[in-house]
Amino acid sequence: MFDTVVQVVRFFILEWHRRAHKTTLLINLMIRECCQYAKSKYVYIAPTQVWAREVVWDDPTMLWDALPDKAEMDWKPNEQKMLIKFANGSMLKIGGSDNPDALRGIDADGVGLDEWALHKPETWTQIFRPIIAGPKKTPESRDRWAMFLYTPKGCNHATMMFNNAACVADEAKLPTRGKADKCKEGWFASRLTADESNIISRDELDKMLDEVKQGLITQEEYDQEMLCRRVTDEERTLITSAMLARLDTIEWGIYRDTIREIRRIVAIDPAFGGDLCSIKAFENGRELDHKDIHWTLTSEVVFEAKLMAEQIDTKNFIVDCIGNGKGVADGLAVDVANYDVQYFNSALSDRKIVGELYYNKKAEAVAYAATLVRRCRVESVVDTETKRQLVALSRYKVARNGKMIMISNDDVKKAIGCSPDKGLCWIYGQWGLQYVDPVRNDALDRYDEAMIDYRERKREARRPKSPMRMA
Repeated sequence: MFDTVVQVVRFFILEWHRRAHKTTLLINLMIRECCQYAKSKYVYIAPTQVWAREVVWDDPTMLWDALPDKAEMDWKPNEQKMLIKFANGSMLKIGGSDNPDALRGIDADGVGLDEWALHKPETWTQIFRPIIAGPKKTPESRDRWAMFLYTPKGCNHATMMFNNAACVADEAKLPTRGKADKCKEGWFASRLTADESNIISRDELDKMLDEVKQGLITQEEYDQEMLCRRVTDEERTLITSAMLARLDTIEWGIYRDTIREIRRIVAIDPAFGGDLCSIKAFENGRELDHKDIHWTLTSEVVFEAKLMAEQIDTKNFIVDCIGNGKGVADGLAVDVANYDVQYFNSALSDRKIVGELYYNKKAEAVAYAATLVRRCRVESVVDTETKRQLVALSRYKVARNGKMIMISNDDVKKAIGCSPDKGLCWIYGQWGLQYVDPVRNDALDRYDEAMIDYRERKREARRPKSPMRMA
């Protein structure tokens, strides 16, 4: 007879596709443990406190649907602390790791780090790993455990931990449906793609793939979110050369003849710290004119911008107002011509303005312009240098807080040999157009009136004349 060795699994890491109910699984597991083990404590940690409240605490189908009937196990919620206390003395704590030091000193029998790829690694290594290393509270208590859940966000501490737990050296051998063939002692590693899980219908996945073909979402986005592909930073590009080339296949002249409302604007990137000041004129997504100048005086840029605005008959401007750009915007705003000036602060990161997806206004504007390009809502980019810069500046990363951030202008300059001022100016122009009050297309209105008059005269000519009129 041989003794049976039972391996105790205490660490679980799940690399599952988006909408695979990872959070639901974790919350249900923790509630079950709270009910089963008296005087235990389990801690759910999201990347931020706000995230934890919105995704778990405030969602009526997440935490509250999972809690047991109070007749079976009574419980009481603490709204302010996001804490559930059970009748057997156990507790479930909901929180975020945006301030890791605030988590020091707490105790936990089990911890779940949701969206692990977006946490700071020290949340585990410095805070919760020592907690989980602690002894069991009583002989009857179960071993302390930790669970890590995420959908990949490139190659980082999360994917490194998974590879280690799954004993994978060659990423081509990563599992796609469930538990890894071999796991490190004490670990459970599971990986699940949307093609294998059947959680999202095949019909819905096919619709998403059609959207990839239409340019509405990128192949990299689909591969990352649905197939758990570890997309590299080099592949994270919002505007690709292929997308720009697709614009060249459209007959834009025919399209222009049908536009009934016209929006015009002059965009200015003063290039504070850059190579050139770029000024571009736009009409309905089409670049009408551009001028690049080396400048030393704010008044010079203001003059050139006013001249271009007069040429295209507009009083609308958008100016990147970082650094010296504020002076350019102010110079136009106080002009007696009463210009309408949009102050665009590309570095603005106020969550109430840019939301939870974008790190700052620059990222939001680039993403907006990329959507217009994917949907062919803008005309061809004629200038080859602007094209080159658009591809370079639209590469992005995912910050630790889960927000999209574009690579810095300095990094772009290292990659392409110049500051991306032309590309940024094009981005700002597309962004600013959406806030311009349109004017009617007089030529099209006159054409419509002429056609109505022509059709009326033809109908009059076809009407039979009465005998009295004939006489």
